Amino acid sequence: MSTDAVVIWGELLWDRFPPAAGGDQLGGAPANVAWHLGQAGGWAQLVTRVGDDDDGRRALARIAPLVDTTLVQIDPERATGEVTVVVDPATGEPRYTLHAGRAWERIACTPAVQAAIADAGVIVYGTLAQRAPEGLAGWQAALAAARPGAIKVYDANLRPGDRAGHVIGEALAHADVVKLNDREVGQLADVLGWPDPVAHLRGERARVVVVTHGAAGSTIYPSAGAPIELAAVAATPGGDNVGCGDAYLALFVLGLTCGWDLALTGQVAARWAAAVASARGATPLFDDDQIAALLEPA
Repeated sequence: MSTDAVVIWGELLWDRFPPAAGGDQLGGAPANVAWHLGQAGGWAQLVTRVGDDDDGRRALARIAPLVDTTLVQIDPERATGEVTVVVDPATGEPRYTLHAGRAWERIACTPAVQAAIADAGVIVYGTLAQRAPEGLAGWQAALAAARPGAIKVYDANLRPGDRAGHVIGEALAHADVVKLNDREVGQLADVLGWPDPVAHLRGERARVVVVTHGAAGSTIYPSAGAPIELAAVAATPGGDNVGCGDAYLALFVLGLTCGWDLALTGQVAARWAAAVASARGATPLFDDDQIAALLEPA
């Protein structure tokens, strides 16, 4: 799998941390993927929707140096998205409170988006932006426009207790690459009734499944052959776990577009995710020397 044109569909919003924990940080899982892909030397077009407000303008100004924002839609009625984030001081795990009724819930498949999707070699999407009827319809139209052979990458990014089974099932059905964490594997078993979700996904058709295990590393299941077990990289204390999975996926997508083998791709993805966990928020900026070190083959 080797290609280069990447389109990423989904939410761009602000993560509202307490001032002592860093204050506002740019977020939204698909936008985080686009951010880190751009930092690592890749390039993506982000399809999202923000409000005609200061938050939207500030978000676009921050992400534009790293991501193509020409497909971003401006909603004249709804505000830019936001999530209140509280990080558990004992575990470093974040707890999220989503503010509903925001612009990203009705991303549309405009003619410009349709044309970009039709040209893309890789299409990345999550779950959240399809839960409202308007967002689901837009995403369905976008995937219908994809060219044959385009690699569809699904990062489930499920919240605890998420039971949007119809959305999750459809997202999985289209995916050539699926990224999950251990908790999400359990949720799929519960929501979709699959005793072994990874085996089910691999048995349906040839696809790559990636499962991250936090401090225990990750496992990559190729479309054929034995699983690839990868050790985690330790994070420097003082950061948080917000956006680590998104960072992992971003570097996994970079590996797909560069034609790296899966083991190298997973090693670099784990290293980059650890660097994000060493900082506050999902979208830290790295300097050129750090980027070069993170991308160096092990």
